[in-house]
Amino acid sequence: MAESHAFLAKYTKETDWQEDTSLLTLPKGVQVKVLNEDREMGRVDIMIKFPPGYYEPLHTHDSWHSIVVLEGLMRIGGYDLRPGDYVFGWDEEHGPYEYPEGCVVFAVFMGKSLAHKWDEKDNRN
Repeated sequence: MAESHAFLAKYTKETDWQEDTSLLTLPKGVQVKVLNEDREMGRVDIMIKFPPGYYEPLHTHDSWHSIVVLEGLMRIGGYDLRPGDYVFGWDEEHGPYEYPEGCVVFAVFMGKSLAHKWDEKDNRN
């Protein structure tokens, strides 16, 4: 992971998808590409891939996030979000998010932790 305040340009296709095992702490099935990280600022720029039918439970985390849908469909709170659409979430409880067709998003997290806190009983995956 690059950690820098300097200019950075990269081809995202040259960064491999990885199973998310500890970064987001969501139910299994999510893949990530960490594009840039600045621990001093508490910022992580990340691409996240959700498989078709994935359900992201109601959750909190010790950070805020800005998300832009790149591919597929993200469903939240009566909104069907498609490429170019935007979501903002704070450290208050938010979600659930559903991905009926699968989805790829770009997200910027800023704060202490990206780790999602959610009720393990609400795992529908």
